[in-house]
Amino acid sequence: MILEELGFEPMWLLKQKAIKPKKIYHSYTLNLTRSRILFIGESTLTLPDNELDLFKNIALYLHGQSINESLRLSLSLDYIKMKDVQESLEYDYLFVLGRESEFLDKINNENVFVSSSLEEMLNNSESKKKLWQDIQQLLTKITG
Repeated sequence: MILEELGFEPMWLLKQKAIKPKKIYHSYTLNLTRSRILFIGESTLTLPDNELDLFKNIALYLHGQSINESLRLSLSLDYIKMKDVQESLEYDYLFVLGRESEFLDKINNENVFVSSSLEEMLNNSESKKKLWQDIQQLLTKITG
């Protein structure tokens, strides 16, 4: 009790509380002839620069598939700003990089695609390969 009054917690209580790493979010909107795809990626603050560079590379690749010259890329947003971006844009498909993303909570339909997180892709080249396969599969589905 004395420890609590002083603002200290016993060590065993501290170990039980898992600290979630803070996240930042990135988005890219891909405009195709008949569809618009919103890509959302999330980065932990442990490797933000590497994850950000990877997301930029993915966006630049996707931009090559786009029908117009506008590059709608939003980087390093907090959750609230990212949620605003998601809710304000009209899109036909949602592609989320991260299986445990908060943006999957209330979305459940066939137009949502989920791939590995940016962090997983940096640590495992097979995850990156799978992402490219997933993107190609989605683009093929849309363009026929």
